[in-house]
Amino acid sequence: MDIYSSTAPFRRMKLLLGLGMTLIATLLYVVMVGLPGLAAAWLSYLMLPFWAALSIFLCVKLYQAVGYRIDAGHIAIITGAIADGFIPRNAVSLSQDLVTQRFRTPKNYFTAKKLISGSVAELNTTFTRAASLIGEVPGMKLMVEMGRQFLRIHLAYMNHACLAYTFFRGDEGLYLSASEGCAIFAINWKHLTKNASDIAIGMSAGIAVLTAALGIALFSLMGVIGLSRYAYFGILLALMLVLCIKYAFVDTFFSVYFINLYMRLAEFSEPSRDFFLRLEKMSPAFARMASLANGKFPTPKRTHTTAHMQKKNARRTPPHRQPDARHTLICPRCRSANLPTAKFCAGCGAQLKWK
Repeated sequence: MDIYSSTAPFRRMKLLLGLGMTLIATLLYVVMVGLPGLAAAWLSYLMLPFWAALSIFLCVKLYQAVGYRIDAGHIAIITGAIADGFIPRNAVSLSQDLVTQRFRTPKNYFTAKKLISGSVAELNTTFTRAASLIGEVPGMKLMVEMGRQFLRIHLAYMNHACLAYTFFRGDEGLYLSASEGCAIFAINWKHLTKNASDIAIGMSAGIAVLTAALGIALFSLMGVIGLSRYAYFGILLALMLVLCIKYAFVDTFFSVYFINLYMRLAEFSEPSRDFFLRLEKMSPAFARMASLANGKFPTPKRTHTTAHMQKKNARRTPPHRQPDARHTLICPRCRSANLPTAKFCAGCGAQLKWK
């Protein structure tokens, strides 16, 4: 919750981005559907698919130009907060530098995101594949498939966690760190997805309820102001507004939660070379990602925090003291001799205990 509340500027930017997309879709609706509908009702229905296609196209282009930098930058700041324990004051500007440094170009970001998403989805499908007997029971195959579709909502947060790992392992190549991140997801799959169904179904139900409530209100409002012919747009507008709120607030909360959980599990996860080879056979997307990493495999990792503290301690640690008449307190960790009144070891900095 500290990270969630401290990264409020990113939530505001996400909300503004979503509202901007909604405004674009609304203006296009007025021009492409509303105005032709004044001449003939059938003409408005004819233009409806073209409006939907153009709205989606422009929103995708807007996200590719601006939105991805907000998402990736937010993930970078969340990762740094978990690893280092603080959020810088210039988090927004720093996040853009981190995104540029990590991905270089938008193409690299979307390629890595596509491969991570494909790997996570394929590995999840393999791990959750139902027994053949269940598939033969009438109706069960459809229910299993519906459950997998619900799980796609939850897997989006796993994609964010794997992207976070690429920032955490910034000293490695992009695809090497991405493949290791997916491998860590595979190792901890059961723990990371144990509440996936509850979260996905609850979120879907919440979207449906809020959209229905807001849609009815907007539907009635448009009828009152004399736009009953276009009252159905009230439901579409309600859905877009609800998705804006979900994107800015709900998705952000779950991203912070699962990135934090994932990074805690990553500390104790060391995928082996054989494990990587098995994952390549399970997932074509993972195999593609491994090939882009030039067939290399990650080396045993040290966390950013641990490496930072080791360097810091190395700079401040003096040579071990040799015992003499005054130095009678021996450090149990590094065996350095210290004064009897010392509270911390002069050799390693550890707290000393004495009777």
